[in-house]
Amino acid sequence: MEQDIKWMQRMRGYAVPVMILYVTAVIVALLLEKMWLIPIMGSVSVIIVVMGYQEMRIMWRMTKHPKAHRILIIQYVFEWVDAILLTTLMVTLLTAEEFGLMIGLFFGIWGVLSPLRQKWFTNQLQHIEPGLPTYEEVIEGKVSHESSI
Repeated sequence: MEQDIKWMQRMRGYAVPVMILYVTAVIVALLLEKMWLIPIMGSVSVIIVVMGYQEMRIMWRMTKHPKAHRILIIQYVFEWVDAILLTTLMVTLLTAEEFGLMIGLFFGIWGVLSPLRQKWFTNQLQHIEPGLPTYEEVIEGKVSHESSI
């Protein structure tokens, strides 16, 4: 688990350069060939799924309660939905604009509700296991993960 936490901290250190790279790639794709946006957003979706999986792995080890594990699985499924929606949005916006706009509206509503979903998941985990630290606390090192196991 210590390795997973260090890996996530390292990945967070690369967040700004990676974001700059992706923004540059999106700008270049918009200027040269818009279809390049599909693989760019596909790779962003893969990153969303991988980071969600790492979060689930870390938090899974923080608790032994089966209900908490179910909540973590549901949260990970929602990460997959985020990733699929992002890729679907980009593909449909570039190939079928009218349908893409409808998916974009759904994706926008989904994105606006994301903080509420995250808060709900955190509250559910706290309700199941009151002393459980949040994922952010674990990654930032505010909590000793050995004491939580």
